[in-house]
Amino acid sequence: MKKSVYIIFLLFIIYNTSLAGSKLYQPPEPIPGDQNNVPKPESNEINAFAEYFEKQIIRQIDESLDFSRQFRKISGDPKQAKNIDAFGRVPNSSWFTNRIGFTNFDVQDTQKGPDSGTGPDTSDVWIITRAKAQGVTPGFSIKDKNGTSYVIKFDPPGYSELASGAEVVSTKLFYAAGYNTPENYVVFFDPSKLKMGSKVKFTDEKGRKRFMNETDLATILQRVEVGENGKIRALASKYISGKILGPFRYRGIRKDDFNDFIPHQHRRELRGLRLLTAWLNHFDTKDGNSLDSYVTENGKSFVKHFLIDFGATLGSASHSPNTLWRGHEHDVDPGVLLGNAVTLGLYVRPWEKQDGVQYPSIGFIESELFNPIKYKPQVPNPAFEYMTANDAFWAARIIMAFTKEHLQAAIDEAHYTDPEAAAFLLKILIERQKKIGEYCFSLVNPCDDFAIQKNGAMENVLTYKNYAIESQLESKENTSYKYRLLVLPEDKCLQDWQETTNPEIPLNDCLTKIKNNINKQIAVQIQVKSEKTGWSKDLFVYIKYDQNPEILGLKRME
Repeated sequence: MKKSVYIIFLLFIIYNTSLAGSKLYQPPEPIPGDQNNVPKPESNEINAFAEYFEKQIIRQIDESLDFSRQFRKISGDPKQAKNIDAFGRVPNSSWFTNRIGFTNFDVQDTQKGPDSGTGPDTSDVWIITRAKAQGVTPGFSIKDKNGTSYVIKFDPPGYSELASGAEVVSTKLFYAAGYNTPENYVVFFDPSKLKMGSKVKFTDEKGRKRFMNETDLATILQRVEVGENGKIRALASKYISGKILGPFRYRGIRKDDFNDFIPHQHRRELRGLRLLTAWLNHFDTKDGNSLDSYVTENGKSFVKHFLIDFGATLGSASHSPNTLWRGHEHDVDPGVLLGNAVTLGLYVRPWEKQDGVQYPSIGFIESELFNPIKYKPQVPNPAFEYMTANDAFWAARIIMAFTKEHLQAAIDEAHYTDPEAAAFLLKILIERQKKIGEYCFSLVNPCDDFAIQKNGAMENVLTYKNYAIESQLESKENTSYKYRLLVLPEDKCLQDWQETTNPEIPLNDCLTKIKNNINKQIAVQIQVKSEKTGWSKDLFVYIKYDQNPEILGLKRME
């Protein structure tokens, strides 16, 4: 019985790996736009406890019993994202806009981020419209003299710049990566400019909801650090435009939004977000840290999806510096609990041996033990768990597109007073970035940006970029390529394996053989050999030639 199961399993793998060049390539249908006019969906709220229990317990049991998914994963044929084009790209949508890595998104763009201005006007009074006092860090909402609304958040006591700095830096980087974020500003304001609005809704330290008074305001400000110049540093988060609908979920769809037709766990930008959150130490990726808003743009009303609340990123846990174990364990981690039981709690994990906070304004973030694929958020994220090697390559292309200058521009906007602290954060981000690139570019063939060009007197040359080299993770001198050309649908070899150090492939001789034959295609099979990882897995580029050669798409094997 075991032997027959093994034979069936082996045949399944052989069958799947043989499909790449055995038939004509069919490009996927274009992804329909999701910014069409739709009626306003209902607002919703998420029960934080129910979400926690569902993701931490119920979902983990369901996933462990999903044998079809487990089989596909083992066989190297995981379910790919459903919102990608023929080249593995994610089209612009209400979720994502291609920026760094795919467009000319420069340092100034990163510095500006989503900002439409310079933050709240601090020259005149701020009218308080609502407030809260419970928790470590109190806060309130205000309107400035221009009538623009902001949420004002404060740093935790004793850790000036910690949460506000993390929120601004992460906002700039998530936005540059392509996601929708609020406008977040570091501000310095005179507390005497605060004025109480009419009947301000207030949640006090005991959780009671009532109207706020001047004594409540004085109590809140007593818990906030005031600078030597009498001003308070805070984070001002501009209200997101549109009609707020509540959080989105990382699994399933919003059934009352007719534009929402792709299950969220199968969106590449949400799967690949796993690596961006690992890079920026964003451990709190629960549904509640997202937001849907019904907006009107370019004459159309639709739902736009935002990532929000980045105070618990980088070295900050929002209310304090990050703890040493964050990123290494879930809040409830069965593997860790089992290990503790077996070793009677005597095993000392590597993260327990780390030093603590070096700079209070940065908190705790490190790069030595950081492992991008083993990074664990506070609660398991269903979209993250579906990430494939192709999703990882896409995300790594974006992450590796951030230059030192891009990162410095984002850090500058946090206005850290200690230049050594800012330099430390830059160093850690670059080191974590490198680990992500090295890991992800080793999973698949790291070549992309294929084009057919003229090279001197030679026409129809297939060119491409090796992103391991573009990211300076590999050297050009120690990299080689091999390729062969197949005619489809027969899967007949037109040109056997050729090895070269030049990422260019002449196509003329092979294209001539299929010219004017609409039933033929060429599949270019490419592998890359690097000094560190040896030969990569296959990448197939599919080309048709009628009047002119055209790249139809590609398939990156996992």
